[in-house]
Amino acid sequence: MNAVIIGATGLIGANVLAGLLADDRYHKVLVLGRRHPLLAKDSLGIDKLSFIQCQLEEIPCLSIPIDIDHAFCCLGTTIKQAGSQENFIKVDHTAVIDFAKLIALNQSLNQSPNHNQAGVKLFVVTALDANEKSTVFYNRVKGQVQRDLSLIPLSKLYIFQPSLLLGHRAHQRTLEDIGQKFFAIASGVFIGPLAKYKPITGKLVADNMLAIAIQDKELVSDASLESKAVRIIDNKQMHRLVN
Repeated sequence: MNAVIIGATGLIGANVLAGLLADDRYHKVLVLGRRHPLLAKDSLGIDKLSFIQCQLEEIPCLSIPIDIDHAFCCLGTTIKQAGSQENFIKVDHTAVIDFAKLIALNQSLNQSPNHNQAGVKLFVVTALDANEKSTVFYNRVKGQVQRDLSLIPLSKLYIFQPSLLLGHRAHQRTLEDIGQKFFAIASGVFIGPLAKYKPITGKLVADNMLAIAIQDKELVSDASLESKAVRIIDNKQMHRLVN
């Protein structure tokens, strides 16, 4: 199998990339991004990695030079990092949709006759409580992403909705850093109705993405997206699926 990933330098993406490179079932792994992933020369599976440097706004102009089985989108930022709501939308909505369209194009135009006819599976990270009608800007944008992804002709779309992410970042986000320290101590309170909000490590999100990619577990679809090709994996599911 072959895979492509965008957002490979982030908390979730770095773990997805490591998993792809370590898995012998993947023969080629293509990374799209502004910066080459920081990997040691002797990293496991590094010989099957290739990299296309690009700015996010250049995604619509790209072509993927190999047949793809699995595509992973791990893009994500904050308004503080982006500098404005407009720039946040460019990363967390526009670039995600552009990547999905690129994958759909690869699926329809670039598959060889001997390639897997099941089509490309796309795995995207959004967020817990994503809702296009939300009054919270962040949740609303994530909901709009999910809505717009469901309109793209993809063979299979898997949407992962994590709560607060735990794990070390190259550029730690201040509020998340404080939150990580607090929730690491108070994780026991997330039971019953609060279980859905339990913080989750970036590695566990990545492990779920990779496990579902390989095992193709049947999941409950989100009826609001009105498509059997769309699967939602929420935060609570991710805490138990790979255990």
